[in-house]
Amino acid sequence: MEIPTGFVDKARFVRVIFTDVDREYDALLHLMTLGFDSVWRRRLLSKLDFSQETLFLDLACGTGLVTFALSQRANSASMVVGLDLSSAMLKVAQRKRYAARLTCPVEFVRGVGEFQPFRSNVFSYVTIGLALRNFANRLAMFEESFRTLKQHGGWFFSVDFVRLKNPRLWPVYEFHIFHVLPSLGWIVSGYWKRTLVYLASSIRASLSPEQNCKLLEQAGYRNTRSERITLGVVALLQAQK
Repeated sequence: MEIPTGFVDKARFVRVIFTDVDREYDALLHLMTLGFDSVWRRRLLSKLDFSQETLFLDLACGTGLVTFALSQRANSASMVVGLDLSSAMLKVAQRKRYAARLTCPVEFVRGVGEFQPFRSNVFSYVTIGLALRNFANRLAMFEESFRTLKQHGGWFFSVDFVRLKNPRLWPVYEFHIFHVLPSLGWIVSGYWKRTLVYLASSIRASLSPEQNCKLLEQAGYRNTRSERITLGVVALLQAQK
């Protein structure tokens, strides 16, 4: 699958890719990750401080998996904002909000991370869960997140799939994500197969954690770190404003 690289084309492409699987996205993600997605979210959340009144921004929030996890751990005086370009995914998140047990308010906004509709210096944390590859202009998103983070001590965190570094494991993993998973998806629907093929293609084309850290530094961040986890299938990024 050829993935567009231009900002407008890729934004439209990603929106369409996830439109027809919005209701099943949580199950699809759980299938693709063999259940490890919840482990990776907990790993990301373990890096955050929830003891104080905090304003969180969850980019590419989708159906709200990270958004709701943040709100369930946050101080009652805090607030979580989820931003996503897909109205279909946000509708699912809005429905889930009514049934979720939240400790602080949650709001959802439709938009893109490269042009965030927020004031500067307001968020303590910006998070992205398994969606960093979906941004057409990653540097612009890093710069916008830098702008909206608090002037002193704001943190950016992301956990996302990356290419395996181990050359012996990569062919096995590549066969799994390009052939096994799409075949399983096809059993459910053509939309599932299409989305799983996109996810596999985006992993193959993803930047390395080191490349992402260089972009974060280019955007102005300091204390950038990357950590590969689960045999290097995903990488956790963190950077401070």
